[in-house]
Amino acid sequence: MSDSGFSLRTATGDDAEFLADMLVAAVNWDPARQQVSREQVLGDRQTAHYVEGWPRAGDLGAVAVDAGGQPIGAVWLRLFSANDPGYGRCHVVGCVGV
Repeated sequence: MSDSGFSLRTATGDDAEFLADMLVAAVNWDPARQQVSREQVLGDRQTAHYVEGWPRAGDLGAVAVDAGGQPIGAVWLRLFSANDPGYGRCHVVGCVGV
């Protein structure tokens, strides 16, 4: 644990649901916009593919945990192929979902 009150650990398959929670939070970042339900986010292939099947080969991630070990944030990356691109259609270096 650092002086900041949280620490980071590698994201694992056990974190799939929490990463989905973080994806829903990212989709709903703007309180001025109508909020999108978890079911809508995970039911939409354009957003769900950022976390479905976590982790797959090449996925990397970290989870921030508080002093009690509870997850409080996450960051992850997943490379997408040209025929299954991420949002924004990155072509050269891949896309990173944060």
